[in-house]
Amino acid sequence: MTYAPEQPTAVELHLFQSPYGVPLNPLTLHLEFLDGGTYYPPLPWALPGLVTSYRAPLATGTEAQQARAAPQRNALTADDRRAGRWGNAGHAPSQPALTHRDANHRDSDHLAPWDRAGVAQTDTRARWWPITEAADRANGHPWGRATESDRPDYLSDWNPKPAQADAAPSTGWFTVNLYGSPYDDSAARAALRNIDTGTSISLAGPSGPFTPAAWDAVHFRFGYQPPKRPIVPNDQTTRLTARQATRRDSWHRIPWGEGDTIWRNWNLPYPVEENDEPEPPEPAEPPEKRTVYLIMNTLEITDVDTGTPLDIQNVTISLDIDSLSWQFSGNLYGAGSLALVQPDANGMKDISVTINGHSWVFAIERYSSDERFPTKKWQIGGTSRTQYMAAPFAPTRTYTNTLATTASQAATQELDLTGFSLTWLTSGDGTLPDWPIPVGALSYRDKAPAQVVADIVKAAGGVMIPAMATDSWTIQPRYRVPPWQWASATPDAEVYIGMIRTRSAQYEPAPEFNACYVSGINQGVAVDVQRQGSGGTAPMPDIYHDLITDPQPAISRGRQELAATGNKVVETLSLIIPENGAAPGIITPGQLVKISHDDPADDYLGLTLSTRITVAAAGGAAIYQSITIERAA
Repeated sequence: MTYAPEQPTAVELHLFQSPYGVPLNPLTLHLEFLDGGTYYPPLPWALPGLVTSYRAPLATGTEAQQARAAPQRNALTADDRRAGRWGNAGHAPSQPALTHRDANHRDSDHLAPWDRAGVAQTDTRARWWPITEAADRANGHPWGRATESDRPDYLSDWNPKPAQADAAPSTGWFTVNLYGSPYDDSAARAALRNIDTGTSISLAGPSGPFTPAAWDAVHFRFGYQPPKRPIVPNDQTTRLTARQATRRDSWHRIPWGEGDTIWRNWNLPYPVEENDEPEPPEPAEPPEKRTVYLIMNTLEITDVDTGTPLDIQNVTISLDIDSLSWQFSGNLYGAGSLALVQPDANGMKDISVTINGHSWVFAIERYSSDERFPTKKWQIGGTSRTQYMAAPFAPTRTYTNTLATTASQAATQELDLTGFSLTWLTSGDGTLPDWPIPVGALSYRDKAPAQVVADIVKAAGGVMIPAMATDSWTIQPRYRVPPWQWASATPDAEVYIGMIRTRSAQYEPAPEFNACYVSGINQGVAVDVQRQGSGGTAPMPDIYHDLITDPQPAISRGRQELAATGNKVVETLSLIIPENGAAPGIITPGQLVKISHDDPADDYLGLTLSTRITVAAAGGAAIYQSITIERAA
């Protein structure tokens, strides 16, 4: 039974409303001010000042009162649980009423529980008995006869418009308030706690005021009971935003593909652009076949900060397939030029080098002098800017991933907020796959970002090819096409035999394997990779790596290891660099190069392992690129 006081300073209780049952001891009354719903902490009020004395009436009781206490004959066995001491109980249908006459009005507050049936006794009555007594009809079930809306096949779970008889005991269903704000009852509860005035409570029954026998005969429990109201979704204020992810956010992509909205609403108010992931480069155009090539070589070197031309001769630029940056060296003339490029307190200085339309940017990290009369020159050296992400230029750290990720996400995260980026194609021919990395699989100690990325890429047999003039790398397999498929492969660059000035070759024998066992270490998978149709009869030594956590990197690593086996011929070719970007351009490591002849039967393909560009005379009179390729024997 719940009493919600309207004014906190006065509470008037009427104990004759349903449901209420007089306890066995009529002098003890227990009031519960909260039902079985949500309870809040009781208010810190002092016990109200109640009357602590009780005056028993001295008048002689009426005949009905005396009859209540008069001992009768023993009750029947069926009535033992009622512990009646004044006579046999009637048969079951007469259980709600006494055999004595009705009590007077002033005694109705203290009726014995086996007199006229009260609300507390309605639960013990069989609900399907017909109500015959007038006294029982008043305590009948309040629902009454079902209306048409109560038919069993009605679709609604509750009656939106119950009959008048059903209104009082209605279940109190509400329609959910989808757009409202969450309720906050803290202010209402605080207001009840902050009342300093005294509280007076009067207890009254149907016959008048009720005075307890002692101060602790009545128990009160006060609290705040929230009103009945519709529920409000707590997360209705959450707003989902959608935008095209930038490059630094690409590592947040979920590794298992695109998700699906839970709202089933594809009518976005703005279009979603396609992912601008770069497409694989198209095969290079074949070079012009000439008897004589006339080339006007150009060499331009300037200071990046000021744009001042620099007098640098004997320039050498080089890169091999396993390096993280291009290397530069040259002879610098003039003390003024040295002041522009020498490192200082702010770090290294950058220079721009352009050869026949192909540009590089290098950071000068060292120099040595040769001050013999009559000229002064300095030997300078530097690297491309990608070296900034390697030790000792970049800080090292120790790390273990605490969340599941993917290889491309982990690699991109290492470069997050540094200005450096990766171009990693993960689908299509000649690309390095991406794969999931579980928690704890990526763990390293005291490594710089470029070293971590190289280790991730190497797990699947890939390499990092640095850009010439930008702060980026291209991630690709070491062998984009395995040697046993070179006969039908499309080359990345083509060199006509007439462009080659000199060439040399060296035979390198090696055993040829056709199977490779690749496995993780602490966690992951183990895959036995075999060349198709070989039967795996010649296995090579096993390969282990911490990041072999999925079959995709295991297969890719096994393919790269098998491609590197067998007899090889390593050739070094010195060829021209056509101007204005004509084919073959600058051949970089990792490219599959075709050496074409006048007779197509003599053509062959090889993998570029290194590139070296030299400027042999002042002013760029003689410029050649020397490439080292690996081809099948």
